[in-house]
Amino acid sequence: MGRRSGAQALPRAGRLRRASDVQAVFEHGSRVETRAFVVLWRPRPGIRRAGFAVSRRVGGAVQRNRVRRRLREAYRQSPAFPSNLMMVFVGRSAAASLPFPELKMEMERAAARLAGRVDSSAVLTGSR
Repeated sequence: MGRRSGAQALPRAGRLRRASDVQAVFEHGSRVETRAFVVLWRPRPGIRRAGFAVSRRVGGAVQRNRVRRRLREAYRQSPAFPSNLMMVFVGRSAAASLPFPELKMEMERAAARLAGRVDSSAVLTGSR
């Protein structure tokens, strides 16, 4: 196994990399919960960025890394998320055992719910 090629990898510009950004999403972000993960999100001007975290309660390092990889791949295959957001996906133990097509469907449902919330909050604040 090696690194993924450019067409398959999550672009560097699309990743949440600074700890201060991740901390801001955890402290001040809104949340959307699913069976397999929780999405914490916060509006941010610019490109959409995502980070992935898994608690030690999910299991050992191998299990946590597997959940993180599955979430990242499901996110990468779901382009329906709104732009101008910082998001942190917090994996739950169900993400490890859920069949991948179902995980992808949960990701797409979360994207649809998020799109509705972002649109309504933009209308309420008068910005878009």
